[in-house]
Amino acid sequence: MKTAILGAGAMGSLVGAHIKKGGGEVWFVDVFAEHMRAVREKGLYMELESESEPQIVFVDGAVTSGDQVGVCDLVIVLVKCVDIDTAVESNRALFGKDTVVVTLQNGVGSADVLAKYFDGDHLGLGVLKSSANILGPGRILGNPRFLNSPKGVYFSPVNWDTPHRGVYDELERLLCAGGMPAECNKDAELFIWDKLCTNVMHNGIAALTQFPNEDVSNHEDGWLLMGELARETCAVAQARGMDMRLDHYWRPREANPDYDRSKVKTLHFVSAVFDSFQQRKTEIDFLNGAIVREGKKYGVPTPYNETIWRLVRVMQDNYGHQYRPRE
Repeated sequence: MKTAILGAGAMGSLVGAHIKKGGGEVWFVDVFAEHMRAVREKGLYMELESESEPQIVFVDGAVTSGDQVGVCDLVIVLVKCVDIDTAVESNRALFGKDTVVVTLQNGVGSADVLAKYFDGDHLGLGVLKSSANILGPGRILGNPRFLNSPKGVYFSPVNWDTPHRGVYDELERLLCAGGMPAECNKDAELFIWDKLCTNVMHNGIAALTQFPNEDVSNHEDGWLLMGELARETCAVAQARGMDMRLDHYWRPREANPDYDRSKVKTLHFVSAVFDSFQQRKTEIDFLNGAIVREGKKYGVPTPYNETIWRLVRVMQDNYGHQYRPRE
């Protein structure tokens, strides 16, 4: 099965490498030319948290344009949600009449954007219960499965009875064979919202503060704010008919007085930190913004999420106006 990873950054590289390890034909497509060149020339250097030794994975190609790849059986979309339209329009050569497109992006709403281009028989959605960071061009640090999740990837076709179901079965087989546990599951939307709650609790705050997760969650006020964001998310999910309970994501507690930052082996900076640091658009509209939109649809108040959403939007629309000391 010929697979293109459209958006082969940290997470795209992690997913693509495991499909390749499972025996698939894999092409990376990303605008980060230096990263693509490094992967093409030296292979993808991949450090996994679960492995003691790094791995080098050579994919079938790493390019900056779909024109260099041609029509694929499967295209996995992992660009930033705000870049979907540009990515699809710029890489139309990847898509044929039988191509299946699966979004594994963070948040809620990416499938709605892709639905402008692909019908339900050709479109799937899913979520990654895994993480990765780019260490440098051609180098990533990744975790193919969170410890609290049975699988590292969950996905589903939009139309469960699609005639292209075999593509999803093959994707599951290749990922599992490559060492990244995956499952095609009818309840993929619930898994998406499960991760959405975690993203909602962390990413907006991280974009505004540029702090790692540990510093926010171990501060009493940070933890209380995260609880309110999670409370609203669960209320919206329940209004949509999903069984999401606050105590699965947050419990009342005092800030940990024994928190010693120097003893934390790995500080977790979410992607929103790098977006705001590099003055790029974040995915806030698909995270906290999605909670606000869905809350209004179902009559659920979401003042905490709306505040975070609007603050991040103000920040990213005015990066050039931030304070700079005079020379």
